[in-house]
Amino acid sequence: MQFSIGTCAKIDQVAMVRQAEDLGVSHFGVGEGPLLFSDPYQFLALASQQTSTIQLGTMVTNPLTRIAPVTANSMATLNALAPGRTFLGIGTANNALRSMGNRPAKIAELSHSIEVSRELMAGRRVVHKWLGQEREVEFLDKESGFYNVTDHIPIWVAAGGPRGLVEAAKYADAVVYCLGPNVEMIKLVRSKLDKAVADAGRAPGSVKLVSLSWFYQLENGETWEDGVTNGFGSGPISSCITNSGLMNEHRDRLGDSIVDASLTAAQQYLGDPTAPDQPHYLEVWAKYLRGLDPRHRPIITKELVDYWCLYGSPAELREKSALMLESGVDVLQVFLSNPFTAVRDIDNIGRSIIAHA
Repeated sequence: MQFSIGTCAKIDQVAMVRQAEDLGVSHFGVGEGPLLFSDPYQFLALASQQTSTIQLGTMVTNPLTRIAPVTANSMATLNALAPGRTFLGIGTANNALRSMGNRPAKIAELSHSIEVSRELMAGRRVVHKWLGQEREVEFLDKESGFYNVTDHIPIWVAAGGPRGLVEAAKYADAVVYCLGPNVEMIKLVRSKLDKAVADAGRAPGSVKLVSLSWFYQLENGETWEDGVTNGFGSGPISSCITNSGLMNEHRDRLGDSIVDASLTAAQQYLGDPTAPDQPHYLEVWAKYLRGLDPRHRPIITKELVDYWCLYGSPAELREKSALMLESGVDVLQVFLSNPFTAVRDIDNIGRSIIAHA
């Protein structure tokens, strides 16, 4: 089983990457939020020196907070520290840009950034569009150990919505999609991805599907509500926001109930940006991925938790994990939404799921 863990970068918790490696986790990624978390590349560089097998990457960076040559340099430098065990996770961004009051990247901006990063990370020259100019760029000293452009760096693209999925299928090694243990939703995304891969002229199965779920292991006597309070907190709302477009297009297949519930949660979370009493964006994001924001508790229902979260007893976790793999997921991934309980969650993942794979 390939199992990936994502979380925010907290620089004094680098040891949890070694903990994950020892328990059999295959990939570990940290997110990028300049106003929210520690710097991901400093975290990953430290983690590379404390591990030997686990794959390390961003989960995820974006085209706007770092331009493509900078991203490529950071990844190639990390690849020199951990040869052949790095991956570039990238998307249009949510928290990184919205927490600064800015829009996410456009699909075209994401595509260009990936193209430039891919070519640079492979040691090739490429045209970079920036500041209204087109200029050739290339790493200028590939032989002296400044970076590693020999070992391949896979690209994982975080996709949300039909257009993002189609675009990612053109160049990604893996597509990361918010999914829980719902068979119909997984099969829908799998079929969309497989068609997009074929339409792009790529080989069947050449793009892996990486699920992104929210995790909590229930203790004796706990219920789904404890999972929200003590585990994934406000995380499931992110899945609602990311999937709203695709879900609304496929009401007939997914059902009105879950589509309406997800759309409602997304709208309640984001609020009306034109409302005079709309809170400042810094206030909106102040508690992001810090566990449960009490303001969001009424939004998160059992229907949403069951749909988007990998939670339950150890036996239920194993059953749901197997179901997701059987339904079309290639790599199981959970995003740990609270860094202060990540060590506990990693231990539960290793002992309850991976040890029985």
